[in-house]
Amino acid sequence: LGDIPPAFPPPPLRDPVMWAHHIGMFLVASVMNGQFCEGGTMIGYYYAPYYFGVIELSSIFLAYVDVFHPKYEHYHRWLNAEHEDETVSKSAARILKGLNEMARILFALSFLALRGLYFPYVAFVHTIPDLVRAYEDPPDGVPMWTGYFLIIFLALFACLQAYWGSLIARQVMKVLSGGSDGKEKKSGNENKKD
Repeated sequence: LGDIPPAFPPPPLRDPVMWAHHIGMFLVASVMNGQFCEGGTMIGYYYAPYYFGVIELSSIFLAYVDVFHPKYEHYHRWLNAEHEDETVSKSAARILKGLNEMARILFALSFLALRGLYFPYVAFVHTIPDLVRAYEDPPDGVPMWTGYFLIIFLALFACLQAYWGSLIARQVMKVLSGGSDGKEKKSGNENKKD
């Protein structure tokens, strides 16, 4: 929910897939929180710490990496500028570049482990089968549609996480095989671009 309001003004955050992802997660959280059940009966809260907590660890590294992404031209340009005249700026840029590279590596590793692989595993091997069993005889006041909703959305989110994980895995393989990591040197005085 916290990612939705900031997406209004800046164009880089106007990605429809991200909007759908965040709105979908808000709806899933609402259903799990019992918003549509009599008496506010919570559904699937056993898995909430994983889906709304553990997997977000990768976002810590992404938040830092995202600041210097080329979509934010000002920061990206500053990080990749030569900084010939200012010793402090040159030193700060070198430190921030190192931190950015470390954050990129930690993001890739944490995303692949927690979201790309473990999220679909937990979803398809544990959570969805548990939901199916729970909805064979749902608690009083819990509408049947909430079970279908959670199962469908969880399957869609698991596939989305696996897809995003495959994109990151491709970038990792590209770097490990000696290819470009997405940063190319342009001719002339232009800066590097991801």
